[in-house]
Amino acid sequence: MVKVFIGINKLSLELSEYHDFNWLNEVDVFTIFDQQDSGNISFGIMVNDERYFIKYAGARNLEYTGDLQAAIKRLKEAREVYQHINHPLLIHFIETFQTEQGYGLKFKWVDGECMHNHWDFTSFEKYNSPDSPFVKLRNLSLQKRISILTQIYEFAVFVESKGYVMVDFYDGSILYNFTNDQLHICDIDFFKKAPVFNDIGEGFWGTTRLKAPEEYRLNAAITSATNVYTLAGLAFSFIGGRSDKSFETWEASLSLYNVCTKALESNPSARFETISSFYHQWNQALLI
Repeated sequence: MVKVFIGINKLSLELSEYHDFNWLNEVDVFTIFDQQDSGNISFGIMVNDERYFIKYAGARNLEYTGDLQAAIKRLKEAREVYQHINHPLLIHFIETFQTEQGYGLKFKWVDGECMHNHWDFTSFEKYNSPDSPFVKLRNLSLQKRISILTQIYEFAVFVESKGYVMVDFYDGSILYNFTNDQLHICDIDFFKKAPVFNDIGEGFWGTTRLKAPEEYRLNAAITSATNVYTLAGLAFSFIGGRSDKSFETWEASLSLYNVCTKALESNPSARFETISSFYHQWNQALLI
């Protein structure tokens, strides 16, 4: 393990091999996210009293065992995704930059807590600690949680309208500011233009908590119906019993429950074909 001290505050960064971060020495680095397994390391920086979020590929942290050049390539491809999906809920992309050994994306910083903050909370703590963002979310009123889900679904409809499939979308992509009740979406790096196929197999990108059956099958089509499955799973995470999909653990109406259970059918053709149709039925159920 190599420990690198960077920035004016001399925060420490743990790497499995040395990487030159001198390009950060002229800015105020106020936070570091170095426990991701995607091949990226992220920073919160301050420049001229403005805060920014930096996502950087090219350095090997302790979690990433893949090819560094592949990580750089994925981040370069992500630039186009952020440019095409320009939505008010999405963190604002500013520019790219290149270093001698890596590549980065720069965003405007937003205040919010990540719903899958695995770097501060263990899996047990995520669902039990009163300080966990997820527990704080579940303690919000049912009306607020449904509003958050509805906003996420609005975003998903927009993504679909742009011709993209939401690969690797999960609660770690959701930021929420509990002070002003403001939602943001982040980390859409793996979103891809349709058609998309599972070229990895069981290890296809995504969390097992929300992945659809086809996301485990090599060469299976990954479609809007796949995204519908994930979005409904998110509803059970926010207003239901998470892995327990029974109505007894569901906090909302039977109509809303029926919409989400249909979206969780194992066969993609038995679900809603599009995010738009799922969203329409979700809104109809809210009126009942």
